Amino acid sequence: MDTLDQCARDGRYPVTLHNYVGLGDNGGTVQTVDDWHELGITVGKTPAQSGGEAVPLVRAMLDRCAELGMMCFVNDSRCAGHVMLGGGSEDDLRRGIEAALKDYGDHPALMGFEVGDEPAQQKITAVFGTHGIQREMAPHLTPFLSIGGYSAGALEWMQIRSYGRYLEELAEVGKSRVFFHNNYALAAKDGENHVDSFFLTLKMYADKARQLGDIWTWVTLCCVPHGYIPDLNCDDIRWQINAAAACGFKGIAWYLLYMSRFQNYRNAPYNIHGRKTDMYWILSDQQREFNHMHGSTLAKLTFKEASFIGGAYGGWPSTLDSELVKAAKVFENEYPIIISEFKDADGRDYVSIVNNSGDKMGNALITWHGKPDLFQIGWDGDEYKPRVYFDDDWPENPSLQTCVPLAPGQMELFRVESDAPERL
Repeated sequence: MDTLDQCARDGRYPVTLHNYVGLGDNGGTVQTVDDWHELGITVGKTPAQSGGEAVPLVRAMLDRCAELGMMCFVNDSRCAGHVMLGGGSEDDLRRGIEAALKDYGDHPALMGFEVGDEPAQQKITAVFGTHGIQREMAPHLTPFLSIGGYSAGALEWMQIRSYGRYLEELAEVGKSRVFFHNNYALAAKDGENHVDSFFLTLKMYADKARQLGDIWTWVTLCCVPHGYIPDLNCDDIRWQINAAAACGFKGIAWYLLYMSRFQNYRNAPYNIHGRKTDMYWILSDQQREFNHMHGSTLAKLTFKEASFIGGAYGGWPSTLDSELVKAAKVFENEYPIIISEFKDADGRDYVSIVNNSGDKMGNALITWHGKPDLFQIGWDGDEYKPRVYFDDDWPENPSLQTCVPLAPGQMELFRVESDAPERL
């Protein structure tokens, strides 16, 4: 069992971060771990270090993670991708991994070690090779390696012919069980093109993961305005989280919790003075709500399919072809929705619905095939029977229907026990 399997077993939906601060600074102390926990981070990530005098503090951070039921990536320069990128040999890398494992490998909170971020061009071979050697030497751990999002422009700057082949190489050479990419398009709030770009990349990852099998998909989302990304609110954060989860993504990283005075970056969860901003509390509220309401269940499920109703993006199907859901629509203040299906290890069916809008709200209506037993998923996986929708104008309605009020970006999740002896 590796650390991914542990997350599934424990109902720990991986939520991590990109961390560029120094060890001992805000973002690199034991107190930091308590803040991560308050933010809904379930898998922390230490600042870069290389053992030696740093070991006591890093282990203390790991200790606090264990006390809070969290895990943690360790960023150790002795075993990261830049060892071989900087001219080191494979033997140098292996010695570095051995040293890092000696310092931290016995800790129960260790998720894995840093490899790198967005390898492209001449860096691909060394970074994927580093990932593979980490997996060979520590198969029980999960390395941290995020890669760039899919687009025609990405193929050009990365200097690769096929993004699908790039992912296959990560699985084959890197022995990876995680396809993990950075995708801030939904945070741009700049019309249909950015929405389509967001879901286009998710589909590339989801399709390739399902094709290869036994691969988790993770995504880095954005919580800091910068570049062309405007100020963000609670609806924007909620939408990013749930839209990714509806497409089968079983892990999130946040960019960027800690900031310095740089370009037009502003209003990160921690500002340039180290003060917690409004975004800290927005992220804390939305991420922790997701973890409790859906993450603890979704971490244990396998994604099957998603249908985009009322607005299709990124090549995802725009019509339902489901053995569980007959139809879905939205009343009056219309917004697009995503209907997704999952299965658990026992073969039981789950269906989620997500309001795929960042600014519209209202009631959605799910019409089920037949009259299944329905269980709505609540806090920490608790189940309850949802209220059956009743149409005064059609009291003899033979279908079972469920009315679901949804805020912008909101998800609701159901376990469905079909009443059909056979599915045709």
